Formats: sequence, structure tokens, C-alpha cells
Amino acid sequence: MGTSRTHYEVLGVVPTASQSDIRRAYRALVVRHHPDTGGSSTSTATLTQITDAWTVLSDIEKRKKYDREIHVVQTEPKIDVSFVTNSYTPARFPWRGMLIAMAVGTVAVLLLHALSNPVTPGKPDQLLTSGSCVDITTALSAIEVSCDGPHQAVVQQLIAFDRTCATGTEPYRDQQGMGLACIVRVDVPTSIAH
Repeated sequence: MGTSRTHYEVLGVVPTASQSDIRRAYRALVVRHHPDTGGSSTSTATLTQITDAWTVLSDIEKRKKYDREIHVVQTEPKIDVSFVTNSYTPARFPWRGMLIAMAVGTVAVLLLHALSNPVTPGKPDQLLTSGSCVDITTALSAIEVSCDGPHQAVVQQLIAFDRTCATGTEPYRDQQGMGLACIVRVDVPTSIAH
């Protein structure tokens, strides 16, 4: 079939048309398009389509086969591929670049650490933090002192009043009343401060 029209459409009948309806439609179209009855020169191609449609639809076996074929063609979904563009492979993760960046970053951090000056401890501000140097008072509380001078202990960690200090540390109350300071003694005190 040279066109996108079905044989039924060429003859102008419905697919459920009877054999006599198909015959009547075929004869009427042949008379109208035949060159001997006054049809135009463009009617030759049309007459060929009409004859092809008649050849298939007039034979019962050919018609059944044709009906199965057009039913399959008509039920196949038409896929619009006009939106399809070039396909691309998914991007690969740049492992090599990430490893190089990590290596450069590690070297930079180590170099900056090596070249930086160590932070000198600030003056005591009476706010205990991990690493603060402290003395123990007669009221059994820890007060911050300068790490440059003599001190009795170093704060390992600060915890809430209802918690227990880790093994190897002693609990003393923070003078500010913020919680307990778990301390590690650095030397034996000769006298109790304050």
C-alpha cells in the first residue's frame, strides 16, 4: 500500500462493511476515476489504489489477513521521537581529581600547622575549659590560674553536677557554679590556695 490510508478508507467504507457494500463502493469509484469515463490524468494513481483495495477486500482470506495486519498496526502505540536528542553517557566521578585535591589539602594543613606559632595561653578569665590550669580552694572548688606559673591541676573535662568524672580524674566544683571540673593533678600542693 503506497499511502497511509487503509483499503477501507480508499474505498470509502467502514471496516465492518459487507462484501456487497465493498463491491458497490468499488464499482462507483472505478466509474468516477476511470480514464475512459472522463476521469482526469491524476486519477490513474487513484485508480491503482482502488484496484489494490478491491483485490484485498474482495477475497475473504486476504481480507482476514489484512484486518489482522491493520489491527496490529493500529494498536501499536505511536511513539513521538521528535524530542529525542543526542544521548550522552553518564558523567563519571572524578576520583583522580578528588584524590589530588585531598593530597594538596592535607599538605597545606600540615604545612600551615608546622609554620604557625603556638597559641600562648591567655590570662585567666575564671571560665574553666578543657586544658585550663587550676588551683583547688579550701571550699573544694577549682579556680583558674595562669599556666605559666605554679598550678596544682589541669582540667580534663567539664561535666554536669549529676555526672561522674572519668577514671583517673577528680571532681571539683567550678567556682562559677557551672558544673564539675574533672581535673588531673600535676604536682602535690604545698599549701591550699585561697
